Amino acid sequence: MAKKYDVIVVGAGPAGLVAAKVVGENGFEVALVERKTDITVLNRACGATLDSANEYCHHDLYRCNVRDKRLSFPAHGFSVKYDGPYRNCYAWHFYSPGGNMVQAGVCEEQKEKGDYGKITAIPDKEILLRCLLEEAKACSVEVFPGINVEKVASTAEGVRVEGSGQSFEGKYLIAADGANSRIAQMLGMNEGRHYYCQFRALANDWSGVEPPEPDAFVNGDTARMKQGPFSFFLFPEAREGLYWQAVISIDPRVDLKAAESHFLKQPLFAPWFKNAKKVRTLSANVNCYSPIVDAYKGRVLIAGDVGATMELLISGAMISGWKAGHAVSLALQEENLELEVTALAHFDNWWKEAYVNYYSQDELMKNPVLKLILEPEEIDYLFSLIKEPMRPCLNPYTIREDWGQAMRNLSPIIQQNRPEMYQKLGKMGLTAREIMAEVTRLSKPVF
Repeated sequence: MAKKYDVIVVGAGPAGLVAAKVVGENGFEVALVERKTDITVLNRACGATLDSANEYCHHDLYRCNVRDKRLSFPAHGFSVKYDGPYRNCYAWHFYSPGGNMVQAGVCEEQKEKGDYGKITAIPDKEILLRCLLEEAKACSVEVFPGINVEKVASTAEGVRVEGSGQSFEGKYLIAADGANSRIAQMLGMNEGRHYYCQFRALANDWSGVEPPEPDAFVNGDTARMKQGPFSFFLFPEAREGLYWQAVISIDPRVDLKAAESHFLKQPLFAPWFKNAKKVRTLSANVNCYSPIVDAYKGRVLIAGDVGATMELLISGAMISGWKAGHAVSLALQEENLELEVTALAHFDNWWKEAYVNYYSQDELMKNPVLKLILEPEEIDYLFSLIKEPMRPCLNPYTIREDWGQAMRNLSPIIQQNRPEMYQKLGKMGLTAREIMAEVTRLSKPVF
């Protein structure tokens, strides 16, 4: 016999936990269904960063309220409990294969501004998940871990969810089961989306790493493997003394273990890891699509990474879950009062205005494509020409504008000294779909 609720939320990440808590605090019966047996433990690679901290991202300027142990979103008008530590990053350092560095911000200058000089804050995601789960349970949310959803079907009164031998019925369903959402695939919500690639990562938590600037967010394009190019990331974790390092590729031919070994042997980076020890290794495969345009289908709403091109990061996921939770709560209230149901349309309008039409997802997907166009030596040359730091930023949507302006400023020099390279850079005027066509052909999504 199916358990009956007002709302079923599938997925207990930041989006699903916030959505479930919102519906519960509005007085409705909520079932939170999650595949993991322990919701608070990470079992896939995640950098766990919040959004860019010094500019609007996802239409808010979050605040780390350490005094009251809250993470606040003042533009949207809500906060969540978080009683763990943070680590601030003050600049974004980009490295070329040969070790030339371009800075987005200067750490020393940003640190002088104190907390308001950070470009991002990094919480301990496992502590955040524990805090969000506690808040959801405090709002009478019933939590069902270890449920692998296998079927979603419409009923006369709403939606039925089945998995792992259990069945749940609700008037509404919030799908918050991530970028590789099974629910979106089951319900045909991925139809019409353009598939770009899989964003694959092999990541480690390290102790004892000694980078030249401990408070910088670092990434770069290392020397190309025979199979294809890859990138690396390195930045401090909230937990004292730990760093998160990952090798990432959008090319399915790249062996990530070989890429990691290659990165750690590079003359520039090897000294950073001389005294380092691996603490934990995790991996992730993320399907990259053009966005889901319509934020609901029937009585199913999407939240978090489900409809995004790439992951929304923690802040964007929680904002999305907050909006979805209020939308179904208002829809239920409208139904109970026998009023016209308008809440879902308002949620859909918000999704289109705030995400689908606001950010260029094709431009977002251009962030990793330079290494598909240029050879490692050419990337070295390009980076060597950029002498002045760019503005401090960790916004994946606006950093392309800064890089684009830097490259336009250098165009006359490159055209005169490296005409063949100048011709190659002209490909950046193509769409990401066109540039990534070969990678897309070789790749396939997983759910």
